Amino acid sequence: MRNNTSDVSLGFPGGSIRRGGKLRNTARMVMIMLFTIVLCELLRRIGIGPQSLILIYMLSVLVVSSVTPSPAYGFVAAIVSTFTYDFFITEPRFGFSFYVGFPITLITMLMATFITGTLTMTMQTQARLAREREHRAQLLYEMNQKLLAARDRGTIVELTLEHLISHLGRPAVFYTRDPNESPGEDHARASEGNGDTGVFSSPEERKRVHRIFALGHTDPVELIDGQDHLVYYEPVISKGKVLGVIGISNREGPLNNGNQTFVQMLTGQVALALELQNMSDEQSSIMVESEREKMRGTLLRSISHDLRTPLTSILGASSTLLEQKELADETRVSLVMDIRENAEWLIRMVENILTVTRISKDTRKVRKTLEAAEEVVAQTVAIVRKRFPRCLIHVRTPDELLMVPMDTTLISQVLINLLENSVRNSEPGALILLDLRKQCGYARFDVSDSGRGIPEHMLDNLFEINPTAPAPVEVVDTARGMGIGLSICRTIIAAHGGTIEGHNRKEGGAKFFFLLPLQEGEQLDE
Repeated sequence: MRNNTSDVSLGFPGGSIRRGGKLRNTARMVMIMLFTIVLCELLRRIGIGPQSLILIYMLSVLVVSSVTPSPAYGFVAAIVSTFTYDFFITEPRFGFSFYVGFPITLITMLMATFITGTLTMTMQTQARLAREREHRAQLLYEMNQKLLAARDRGTIVELTLEHLISHLGRPAVFYTRDPNESPGEDHARASEGNGDTGVFSSPEERKRVHRIFALGHTDPVELIDGQDHLVYYEPVISKGKVLGVIGISNREGPLNNGNQTFVQMLTGQVALALELQNMSDEQSSIMVESEREKMRGTLLRSISHDLRTPLTSILGASSTLLEQKELADETRVSLVMDIRENAEWLIRMVENILTVTRISKDTRKVRKTLEAAEEVVAQTVAIVRKRFPRCLIHVRTPDELLMVPMDTTLISQVLINLLENSVRNSEPGALILLDLRKQCGYARFDVSDSGRGIPEHMLDNLFEINPTAPAPVEVVDTARGMGIGLSICRTIIAAHGGTIEGHNRKEGGAKFFFLLPLQEGEQLDE
């Protein structure tokens, strides 16, 4: 069983006590002692007495204790200095006299060595701990900055694993959910350090993770016997709730206390980041739901506004037919035609609503095939002319055949909406121009009229559903109410990868145009 309080600190430079090779430290000690002997010999020759030279020997012992990592070198230097002083300095020279003060000199040097070594070790330990704390604080600060910049849970998980592996050099895993929930799904992300990640996949380890999620903390038994386990776990907890569990491989030996403290501090930062992310997600969800409810209410109000006029017209015409038995044939036919026209308009509106609902849920449901744009335009104009016999529509098409990937029904619906919009906002018999041409890899459809134009206050939100439009006379979407035709047009064109715009013409009237890519998969840059 390994000692969990090992002095080796993984991941922190300078974290372990500096241990030079034995030969290098021995050479240092020998060089210092030789220098001391030579220096004292020179000083003796110029008349320096033994009482002063003994201080130089004691100083050399202090220097040895300071520059070597182990007190053993200092003790050896103290013993050697005592005997060399007796051999080279005291009388008779070059012999051992074991003078009266010899034991006191030896004891004094040993005590000085012990005190110096202890002080040196203490300073080295404090310096090492200070370096570790400084490095750990720097790492945590950098991690905190990155976590604050993260915008999703996946990024937080990846940053955490990257940081742990970078500074511990061990495989790590991040469980975002209890592995017993929805078996078969991926609940964890594991990354390699200096080893494989298979240690995390055993059933026993998954049971331990499940217990942590269930208990809300690490099992006390695991804390006692943690050194026997292959994985060290640290729960990510915020407000008493387990947001995740971080696991670090113990195959290379258990983490020491310093690294465990680092992991715990890092886990606290991750918990804060995940809590902030959860709050952001909840806020976004609330905003999305609020916007959805707002749009739903707007759509309902818009539909109600648009349905009121045709339904009232149908009710009035049918009531007249039922109540007035003796009506002229022309009047009867006119009333029936009105009912038919309003019924057709209601059908088209329902189709519009169904279309935008289908496309909004999944744009992949738009089935595009290569179609001749000229044919789609011709069919659409024929439909509009049938509905509005008095309208005057002029069509211009290019000399070359434009094959465009599109859903013909939807694009035809867009053109019908735009043409009807122009007809209803123009004087009877006014010219409406439909222009088709190629423009930089796109098919461009223009619908222009000389009618009332678009009110200035509506230009910025032209394609938005706005049930608070001032008055029907200012409405450009439909004469029966504010309508949702333009909003549907934008949805359809966006589903085709194109764009649609509208503005007033300088010479009067309005102009709408949309672009469709000629190649499947192209997207217009906005």
